[in-house]
Amino acid sequence: MTNKKPARYRMEVTRQQQSSTLASIGLDQALYANALRYLFDRPVPAEGEREWYWDLDEPEFTATPLEWTHIQTVLFANAATDLTPYSDDQVGMGLNLVMSNNAGDIPLMVNDPSVPLAEAMRMMQVFPCLWRDCIGPRLSKVHESIGSSRDRLGFVCYMWFDVWPTFWNAKHVPEWRDAMWFVFCEMLAMPCREVQVAALHGIGHEGRYLQKPKELQKRMEEFIRNVRDDDELKSYAQAAESGMVQ
Repeated sequence: MTNKKPARYRMEVTRQQQSSTLASIGLDQALYANALRYLFDRPVPAEGEREWYWDLDEPEFTATPLEWTHIQTVLFANAATDLTPYSDDQVGMGLNLVMSNNAGDIPLMVNDPSVPLAEAMRMMQVFPCLWRDCIGPRLSKVHESIGSSRDRLGFVCYMWFDVWPTFWNAKHVPEWRDAMWFVFCEMLAMPCREVQVAALHGIGHEGRYLQKPKELQKRMEEFIRNVRDDDELKSYAQAAESGMVQ
């Protein structure tokens, strides 16, 4: 399908990904390495047991809101390589902590007043890389009924924009609305059905807050027009356009 986003934005995303390194952001290498271990280097619980982050005795990872924003920026930009050592379940557990504030405050860190808007937008510009380079390839062979996945990474993929409080807390800021719109457009253009479903799920919940009704209608019509041999995906896209998703 055709992606008609402005070329200058795509160039900026590429530039930001290439420049989102520990040195360029000023993120301490040891802090980032510890954050990766904290989030992802965890045993997968046995059946009937809970994930590590529900343990009240688990030591907290200490970082400022700006440091957590920088950690996420580097993580999103480099997920393809930095998460290679970890299994899909480990990646799913760690990303669940990043996306949901049920077990921690990581997704709220970028909303903290101490984080400059420019740093938040740098994180958002590389956010699609997480989906394109990591989640998408890991789920590229998955083709399940929408919303039926029971594995940890599939849950994260499908539920991210349903439970992620970050954009909800910043939806009144024009720069955040524009950033979220471009994230959705980028994800819809990715050749992974699960990632496309995640974007549609997000649009269904948050599309009205983007304040781009004409652009959204046009993009959704284009997406639906290009769906081939997948009536479920087409129907889900139609439901998402009207905000009718669960």
